[in-house]
Amino acid sequence: MAYTMTLIASGAEISIPVLPSKLKVTSSGANETATVLELGEVLLLRKKKLRTVAWDGFFPAHDAPYVTGRLAAPLDAVQAIQAARDTLKPLRFLITGTDLDINVQMGVEDFDYEERGGEPGDIYYSIKLSEWKDCSPRRIVLSEDNSQAQAQEPERAGEPEIAEEKTYTVQAGDCLWRIAQKFYGKGGDYTKIYEANKGTIGSNPNLIYPGQVFTIP
Repeated sequence: MAYTMTLIASGAEISIPVLPSKLKVTSSGANETATVLELGEVLLLRKKKLRTVAWDGFFPAHDAPYVTGRLAAPLDAVQAIQAARDTLKPLRFLITGTDLDINVQMGVEDFDYEERGGEPGDIYYSIKLSEWKDCSPRRIVLSEDNSQAQAQEPERAGEPEIAEEKTYTVQAGDCLWRIAQKFYGKGGDYTKIYEANKGTIGSNPNLIYPGQVFTIP
């Protein structure tokens, strides 16, 4: 069974009539490295970057044996994709009929097209889409009978309390990574301690000594 590719953009459903010979899907990592005393270089695992999909294809003006999707006016497809890009709206990208089905909202990163001599009406194009996630603020409506939930934070009387400054005395075998792990739960936040105590530590964050007293921001 042949698979199908579809774009839903600006209210229009665009069936990709000619399946591309190559579909490039990129899902890069965002891991970081840090240098830790005694351990050397370590890898900090982070969530992946946004997925991208790119391919080259064309919208034919006339039916042909290589057309597997629903045929539509090439210019209408181009205008719908452009409208999604220019109005800053995501489109929906679908692949069905394969083991790697995709149904995700994406934004148009790049879209180039051209009409070639000798092929009037056909439009060749290159497109790159990036995964889109809705990060807009959401309004929460609370029912009146929910006595546990609060729609707003309660008012606080008086001045806000000033957090007490923390200090830590370096012990034998300590490093900034371990101290950050102790206070923040994340060794990778050791730079916060270093920046707050640079005058004591000096230019090398790996050189700390027992007895030094650090401010913990």
